Amino acid sequence: LAIWRSHFVLQEGMLEMECTNLTPHNVLKTSGHVDRFTDLMVKDVVTGVCARADKLLEDAIDRLIDSSPTMSQEEKDSHLLVQRQADAYTPEEIDELLKKYEVKSPEGNAF
Repeated sequence: LAIWRSHFVLQEGMLEMECTNLTPHNVLKTSGHVDRFTDLMVKDVVTGVCARADKLLEDAIDRLIDSSPTMSQEEKDSHLLVQRQADAYTPEEIDELLKKYEVKSPEGNAF
């Protein structure tokens, strides 16, 4: 429980709830969680540490925009669109985007 709490609550900033209610299957199905809820992970080839691909892509886009103050608004909007959709890409699409944005592991290694 401590590891779970450390990752999701402290690192990801999620809220923790304690309750005895479980969400009915039809609610999860309707919301898309049953068919589409998958966090794509990548693995650092040196350290073996895994990380969420969408979060790494989002962070890389933030760094790109922050480091390019003269970037046109049109180009910025294009990157922000990719960023907003980061959790909706297929494995093949996110792989291509990680290459396009030259995303590395937090330690600077390849995936």
